[in-house]
Amino acid sequence: MKNIIKSITLLIVMGLSITSCILDDDNLADTFNDGSNFVSFSTLAQNLSAVADDSEYEFPINVELQGPSIDAVNEDLTVTVEPVASATSTAIEGVHYRLDSKTVTINKDQNYIGAIPITVITQGIIAPLQVQLEVSITTTSGNGNTISNSKNTILTFVYQCFADLSGTYLVTNDGCSDFVPFLTTIEARGGDWFVTVGDGGFLGYGCTGNPGLNNAATITELCGEILPTGNLDYGGLGIGNITGGTWDAVNGVLTMDHVQSFTGNWAPSWTSTYTRQ
Repeated sequence: MKNIIKSITLLIVMGLSITSCILDDDNLADTFNDGSNFVSFSTLAQNLSAVADDSEYEFPINVELQGPSIDAVNEDLTVTVEPVASATSTAIEGVHYRLDSKTVTINKDQNYIGAIPITVITQGIIAPLQVQLEVSITTTSGNGNTISNSKNTILTFVYQCFADLSGTYLVTNDGCSDFVPFLTTIEARGGDWFVTVGDGGFLGYGCTGNPGLNNAATITELCGEILPTGNLDYGGLGIGNITGGTWDAVNGVLTMDHVQSFTGNWAPSWTSTYTRQ
């Protein structure tokens, strides 16, 4: 990953100037100023996608130990989470979800990574629908050097209509004149869809001078609409982020709108079209 990023940067430096890009990783600690280790959610925003077919779907809420001296920790840690009553939380327990267990024990053998299961209920739900649940880490057992991170996670329940995007697609985009159409695949991935080349081929197929770089994406389809996401391999660098799109199930055509903020020397936006073969 580091070598690939360096190669992208080098290509731009050789011919053109690079615009600055500052990354703000909200998944990290609030602060390390007290020297404490802390237990945090692995991500502070997560889509839980489920087809509204009266079934129940289970997803993990991942937690992990972070901090300046985690190598010195040897004891098991018990982590407890709780739903938060806030303006953000519109999901109703027993209607949209069940949280059968609110604790998990993490230990050194598991690299202090664990998951609390949450069940998404779809019975009686009419799609499309999105509701949210804010969850906090309330307690963490352990010595005085391990605390709970104060940042909560937001779970978005995405109730979908049935759709099948899986298959092989011919990909085009209008981001540059040198683009070369190619084939890629889309497959189901935990209620979402994994697109092997998710930026329409902008990064690695003729538009940036970086041949062969596949900017894979995980996308969420909601009754014909593609939800905005930065969940791409190079989304953290601002390359190929998806602002929206559509899925035409009749003709098997996926269309997505993309933006990039990595450099002013590339097109700032483009549209990709995936046609199922």
